[in-house]
Amino acid sequence: MTRTGPMTQPAEQSERRPTARTGTRRRAREALARARILWRDMTGESAYDRYLARYAREHADCPNGPDSAHGSGHESGHGPMSEREFWRARARRAETEISTGCC
Repeated sequence: MTRTGPMTQPAEQSERRPTARTGTRRRAREALARARILWRDMTGESAYDRYLARYAREHADCPNGPDSAHGSGHESGHGPMSEREFWRARARRAETEISTGCC
């Protein structure tokens, strides 16, 4: 006995539903990704990522590479700070460069 007629219709509908759900899931993932980016920016968590991106931009065309002295303010063997060094330097700077908001 073969199934035809109304029995094939629900199977076709079930094939269509995952596409709609997939679209909804995709939009939800994108919204959560945007929210995560915004949250990281608001809390300062993305500061190290921005530092690395800026470092790569500013040192991309160093003539002798990152491991040699090549200009004012650069030491031999320099490279980007580790994440731990970055956060320590940032905390130290926040403690020493206090601004009262006046003058």
